[in-house]
Amino acid sequence: MTADVPKAPDTPPDLPRRVLVVDDEAEIREFFEDFLQDCEVRTVADGCEVAPLLTLFRPHVVITDLRMPRQGGLTVIELAKSHNPIVEVLVVTGYGRVEEAVQAMKLGASDFIQKPFEIEQMRTAIDRCFERVALRLQNTALRQANEELHRLGELKEKFLRLTSHELRGPLTILQGYCDLLDSLAESPQQIREAQAAMQVAILNLTVIVQNLTLLMQAKSDTLPMSQRAFDVMGVLRTTLAEIKVHARDRGHEYLLTGPETLPAFGDPLRITQITRELLFNAVKFTPNHGQIRLSLTTEGANFNIEVADNGIGMSQQELTTAFELFYEAAKTQHHSTSRTKFKGGGLGIGLTLVHEIVTAYGGRVGITSHPNQGTTVIVSLPITYVPPRAAAAETPVAL
Repeated sequence: MTADVPKAPDTPPDLPRRVLVVDDEAEIREFFEDFLQDCEVRTVADGCEVAPLLTLFRPHVVITDLRMPRQGGLTVIELAKSHNPIVEVLVVTGYGRVEEAVQAMKLGASDFIQKPFEIEQMRTAIDRCFERVALRLQNTALRQANEELHRLGELKEKFLRLTSHELRGPLTILQGYCDLLDSLAESPQQIREAQAAMQVAILNLTVIVQNLTLLMQAKSDTLPMSQRAFDVMGVLRTTLAEIKVHARDRGHEYLLTGPETLPAFGDPLRITQITRELLFNAVKFTPNHGQIRLSLTTEGANFNIEVADNGIGMSQQELTTAFELFYEAAKTQHHSTSRTKFKGGGLGIGLTLVHEIVTAYGGRVGITSHPNQGTTVIVSLPITYVPPRAAAAETPVAL
């Protein structure tokens, strides 16, 4: 996982100037409140009051005395810089020694100013602090933009590589059997076998195109959703029967639990697509003769679809990226196309598709998994689907 980048309080050019003053002398606190009228200023009398304000007030510059009754300026510097390295700290003291000045600089203080100080000297020091803050924020924003561009570039390459592989297989089969048909005109059995293989290849291509189209629609908030009465358990039974046919050579044990029927109002096609992707995923990552369980329960106004297996599971790191676009458990260089073979590859959009459909349906999805202990995915959806616009129209507005 990538290291966390310190979150910038704000971004230039509209940088609000927030200053926290820490000094046990009331006159000094009052001075900075009057002097920094172009800034948002908070003042406290001791370093022990600083910690909560670093989160609540989010200062860009901290001006601190060095010696205070309970918690001194060196601790304030450590607190401020550990909370956010972007923050600038000015030490202003009347009793500083050289050793303390050196220690303050080592901890990250920007400047060390002796009391009494010149007004112009203080203004210059504060302005420089804000200039450095703005520069750091710009650098952070550029670094984050570069990281995002790099990530998008990797996604693009992965998409092209996977799509090329996924399309090449069925097309090669189609071409091969088309050539074979030319030479087998007098062998009806072989022609039928060739036609069957071509139908499978065409179906694979169709699924790829349909899923890519569906994903694009979901990403652009144009996913069509029907509204009609249907039986959720009936959809699950039909979908499970389909999976059993596709994966009949894997020897899995399938368990279906839930009510005999569950009337609902919404889009049965989307429920089918969600269940199909989750079951295919369970099939691919459960060794032969493993167990796959499909459950349906209700919870208030929602129904829950749970798909659990005793397959290879995922690590904590894999869990954090499981719903990402083009995520694949196997390395792409070892990609082996199949929706039902053990560890079979695909475009890596199955769980992404599930997440997008569930979100569009107004539901939520969660996943738990442990290596070599299996995976459980739970999808919670409303029994009565309400389109987003209709839900917004029904929400009362406070006047």
